[in-house]
Amino acid sequence: MTQIHCSQALIVLNAPPDLEEPVVDWLLARSDSTGFTSFPVFGHSTSHDGLSPAEQVSGRQRRQQFQIQIDANDVDVILDDIRATFGAAGIHYWVLPLSQGGHLASR
Repeated sequence: MTQIHCSQALIVLNAPPDLEEPVVDWLLARSDSTGFTSFPVFGHSTSHDGLSPAEQVSGRQRRQQFQIQIDANDVDVILDDIRATFGAAGIHYWVLPLSQGGHLASR
């Protein structure tokens, strides 16, 4: 299999809806973030911990997702800062390597 060295990563955060504005403000204040994408999503899990009765019946929980493209070397710094800032606020995350990313322009 071909090895692809990735200098960029995508951090995906799924946060409770009430953290939308605090996370937006936190991301906009960072000097190492050049931008991000956010949108409402639903989280699904076999674990019902922290779900309201209505969420348990519907099988989903409203979340706000943030996608942040960042230098791969900065991933641990960002994750540590998220932990320090938001603690046990129920944010779920994952990190993906990016083989490419940028702005498309006409040739």
